[in-house]
Amino acid sequence: MTTLVAIQLEDLAVLAADSQITEDSMRTISTSTPKIIHVGKYLLGITGDARPGDILTYNWSPPKYTGADPIQWMGKKILPSILTAFKENGYDPYDSSKEKDSGFDYILAFDSNVFHIASDLSFIKSDNGIYGLGTGGAYTLGYLYDRVGRLTTNNVARHAERAVQIACLLDTNSCPPIQLVIQTKEY
Repeated sequence: MTTLVAIQLEDLAVLAADSQITEDSMRTISTSTPKIIHVGKYLLGITGDARPGDILTYNWSPPKYTGADPIQWMGKKILPSILTAFKENGYDPYDSSKEKDSGFDYILAFDSNVFHIASDLSFIKSDNGIYGLGTGGAYTLGYLYDRVGRLTTNNVARHAERAVQIACLLDTNSCPPIQLVIQTKEY
């Protein structure tokens, strides 16, 4: 499936992901379809079902962030815009006829604020700024939780990449090369 990591520091967000796409038992390494994309000034990390991720990659027009409270912004602006993009493109995240194992999880970063968006369009902000999603997510969290309090702007990218490398060793659904994207706070 995927390994996706995000780390939020005060003025910096770092996202890292593997490059393997797994469909049923077929494994494809694809750097031409990255799991971390830029949508305007937003970074979106994608795991899970491809269809909703493709909609956001190619058809989502997120609102321009105005510096408002980021949690209020997520609930009042971002999530409604995502739901609108889904509806306009024929995808219903609440469709009860979908397979039990289907779904998605996203990481969204804007202005160095990081959020986890679940397939029911709820969102979560981690108190310690560390996120690990996908089939390799637990491995990344184990590595990163050992480093909480020691992550700095000088080492955070190296640790994000290392967390995904470890997941690639232990998770059969994750494989290099590793994509690494850094977002800094806009002033």
